Amino acid sequence: MDKILIVDDEEDIRIALKRVLSREGYQIELAESASEAIQRISAGETFSVVISDILMSGMSGIDFTKFVAEKNINLPVILITGNPNLSSAESVIRYHAFEYISKPVDRTQILSVVKRALEIKNQKDSDLEKLMLSEKLEKALRTQNLDLNRQNAAILNATSDAVITIDSKLTIVSANKASFEMFRFQTPLDLIGQSVKILFTENKMQKYMAQVSKVLSEEENKSTLQLSDVTLLRSDLSTFLADIAICSYSLDGDTYYTGVIRDVTQKKVMVEQLIHSERRAFLSVVAASIGHEINNSLTAIQGFVEMASRENADTMLKDRALKVTLNQTEKLRALTSNLLQLGKSLKSNNEQSKILNLNKEISSVLQVFKETAKLKYCHIKREESSEEIPFRMNSDQFALLLSNILLNAADATNNIGTIEIITYQDQRNSHLIISDDGDGMSPETLDKIYEPYFTTKELGKGTGLGMFVVKQIVDNFEIRLEIESSPGKGSKFHFIFPKALES
Repeated sequence: MDKILIVDDEEDIRIALKRVLSREGYQIELAESASEAIQRISAGETFSVVISDILMSGMSGIDFTKFVAEKNINLPVILITGNPNLSSAESVIRYHAFEYISKPVDRTQILSVVKRALEIKNQKDSDLEKLMLSEKLEKALRTQNLDLNRQNAAILNATSDAVITIDSKLTIVSANKASFEMFRFQTPLDLIGQSVKILFTENKMQKYMAQVSKVLSEEENKSTLQLSDVTLLRSDLSTFLADIAICSYSLDGDTYYTGVIRDVTQKKVMVEQLIHSERRAFLSVVAASIGHEINNSLTAIQGFVEMASRENADTMLKDRALKVTLNQTEKLRALTSNLLQLGKSLKSNNEQSKILNLNKEISSVLQVFKETAKLKYCHIKREESSEEIPFRMNSDQFALLLSNILLNAADATNNIGTIEIITYQDQRNSHLIISDDGDGMSPETLDKIYEPYFTTKELGKGTGLGMFVVKQIVDNFEIRLEIESSPGKGSKFHFIFPKALES
């Protein structure tokens, strides 16, 4: 009877899994922790399959999987988790866990995975005797090339990657145990002694053989080749994707080429699934944030327009409705500008750049913002100057950059604080410093300030696009941005523009 070990620090989950599996005739053992499971295995207790939670107090399920991998035990480990993420998925792949299942666990799914794990384990056990034949062939090569095989022995016995060696005639002369499993050959003689061409599909043969020939033509002992996403052919005519590293060397006057082959099919499937899940979650957050911004503005516009349209509406109400409509329209325009900036390339921005006057461009932006609700009650501290401070940039892009900084400063001061603007020029650069006496930012916020859609504002009061767009613009135009900020002490943004040179 197959014996299954269930490892979980939650008793209810252990009992639930035991109930499901015992009904199928399996012998079930329980462990409260990964360390207990390791102790039992180290003491000589054997199991057919282990089902383990990932997140547990003390050692994790990943630690247990690492232990099994390091001990090279033929023991399938099925990991379950209530919080799947890219980091844990990568660890699962690295330590060759058999399967990675999200909670809540579906009964049909767990039974199917356990059945498949048992089949593969039993197949590996039954193939062990057949694989011993390959060791006899390796022994013949070891006799002639003792030094080489001493170096390769540890790798060949420990790795789950296929390691195949060919000679200068493209004949396979050696392969480790993982090679026969990966390519599904029944006996070593089905692979060893054959041409390396049997590992490639016909439509890819010419491409990959040309790359192999390149290695063969290079100087011995110095040539290496890395191939990614190579389509390889199994003995049953099925295909899989693999990464291959090939090196060449000489022994006793003969040249050999060894390739290390790693099956990446499952890794790519899991990564694509995780990326798809993260993308859907990301788009949901973006849609909610931008939708709230738009709806808030439209609600304000609609409400004031309806009040101003009434027969008894006075001039003051109509003026207020007009100002609200203009302010909300400007807010929507800024949001649209930020969204459009996300699709602009460095090339398109630079093609429209020219030498501008920093003081003049700032005055133009402030003129637009003068009557907006955001800045209307802020104190803008700036000394007007007719001094020419040249810098090379696109005028629209600068307006978008400065607008985002000013709007953030207004929000930080609750629209009633002081915003100071300073410009100057030294021998090398033009400088713009914008300071505010607002709330300031913590080190944690500064670390995330450039992340798209990251915002400390309430939902519907910010999209998190402003500083992301600023970062895009400063990178595009090679502007250096230095930020100083701390909670309760305001923020300072120092833009250092490259020296303006004529094209």
